Amino acid sequence: MAQWELRTGTSVERLLFFSDAVVAVAITVLALPLFSIPGPTAGETVLDVLQANSGRIITFVSTFFVMAIMWSIHNRVMNSLAAYDGVVFWLNMAWLIGFVFLPWPSTMFGSGDHWGSTDIVAFNSDGTGALYWWTMAFISGVGTITSFYISRHPQLIKPSDRAYWSSLLKTRARLRGAAFFLAFVIAGLASLVYPFLGFYALLVIIPLDFLLKPTKAQRHHLEEASRAETTAPG
Repeated sequence: MAQWELRTGTSVERLLFFSDAVVAVAITVLALPLFSIPGPTAGETVLDVLQANSGRIITFVSTFFVMAIMWSIHNRVMNSLAAYDGVVFWLNMAWLIGFVFLPWPSTMFGSGDHWGSTDIVAFNSDGTGALYWWTMAFISGVGTITSFYISRHPQLIKPSDRAYWSSLLKTRARLRGAAFFLAFVIAGLASLVYPFLGFYALLVIIPLDFLLKPTKAQRHHLEEASRAETTAPG
């Protein structure tokens, strides 16, 4: 079928432009619930408003940064494409579906009455926390599968990036997607016990992103591999 054929040139550019546009819309939608928060009334200050809506605000800020991390990884992968096939196309669509869907569970999670509560619901949760974290797990999981598939099909990668990809698979950065996926799954399970508990996963996610970046020596090696591929004859 035509959609499974290998596509190159402007088709790759159009896929990248489409993906970036969808991500931009998703992040914009993520911020929309904040506009429904009313300003201070008589006798209130903006600090009172921030405190009363801390769940929505904290969830928005943290989700924005996690989405930014996942998009930066996805963007680096997609920008390496010289071509794509049906598998990459539909994996990318699945990743975008997760990204577009995420603002909804994010809004429910941020608006929940568990913010500021110390009660442990002991598996009597309404499930909004689990949906929030497992949506992130879905996005991270699909992204990891996409990277794995592309790495096993070097004909999809730009010639100038193939040495970089080969070297990258030897660094600890190759574990980042799987680590994020596992952390999000565990956070979802934790939120079933105590809805806010899963939120502490963010204290792990952002440091984990830095921890699993290539070391300075590995980055130097990646740069050398990239330069060597670029300057190779032919």
